[in-house]
Amino acid sequence: SSFTCYDFLSNAGLMDDFFTLVNRAGLAAYVGDEREQYYMLTKIFVESFKFHNKHYGPTVAFKIYGDPITMTLEEFCVALDIAPVGTASRIDDNPRDLLELYRGITNDDCRTIQRGKIRNIQLPAIKYFAYYIATSILGRENTSNISSYHLAFLIAALTGETPYHLGSLIARRLSNKGPIFGGTIASHILAYLELPLDPTDVKLTPIRLDIAAMKSHQFVTTNSSLENIVYRMLFIDGDEREIPLPQADLFSVRRRSWS
Repeated sequence: SSFTCYDFLSNAGLMDDFFTLVNRAGLAAYVGDEREQYYMLTKIFVESFKFHNKHYGPTVAFKIYGDPITMTLEEFCVALDIAPVGTASRIDDNPRDLLELYRGITNDDCRTIQRGKIRNIQLPAIKYFAYYIATSILGRENTSNISSYHLAFLIAALTGETPYHLGSLIARRLSNKGPIFGGTIASHILAYLELPLDPTDVKLTPIRLDIAAMKSHQFVTTNSSLENIVYRMLFIDGDEREIPLPQADLFSVRRRSWS
C-alpha cells in the first residue's frame, strides 16, 4: 500500500482539501494509521482472501501466515476503522449516480465508467484522493483506470453520504485475482486479531505518493520540485494546461461544480 506524502500535499496547497475528503468519507482513522507492512503477511493474506457476500451475514475469509480465519464483514470493517454502512450489493455497470459523478469531476467526459481514467479528474485534491484510494484502500496495482469502486468512495468523500458499503468494496477488490496491494490492510487485521508477527518476515519499504510518484502519474510536470509544483490539467478534447500550485481559490473541493 502507498501512503500519503504530507510534504507534497502541503507544498501543493492540497492538505486541507485532501483531509476534507478523508473526513467526509469517514476514513480519518484509517488514513492516520500508517502501520508497517510485511512481505509474507501481505502475500499470504491477499492470495488467500475470499469474500462471501451472503444475503444474511456476509463474511470474509483469509489466512494470517498459516492460520485460516473467517470474519463477518462488519467485523472486517471495524478492524479497518471503516463504518459498515450502505448497500453491499454488487454495483451495476454504469449506475446513474456514479456516472453523473464521473462526468461532474471530469468536465463532462462522456465515456463509460469502465473506460474512464483517473487522470481525467480535473481538481488536483480529488485526483490525489483517487490515487490514494487505488493503492492504499482498494489495494490495486493499476492506478490508471477509474472504476465504480473509486467513484463510490468519491461520492462519499464529496457529499458525506455513503450509499455504498465501502468495506464490501474493499473485500470485493481483495478477492479479485491479479496484482493486488493490501499491506496496510493485512497489518490492520493482524493487530486487530492480536496475532503475533512472524519474526522472520521481511519489512516492506514504505512507498509514498510523493513528488516522484506524482510525476509518474503525469499529475505534475517532469521538472516540478517541491518548491515549484506545476499541475497538469487535462481537458476532454486532449488539450492540457500547466498550472502552478497552490491555487486554493481555483481548485477548492468546496466549490461546485468540481471541474
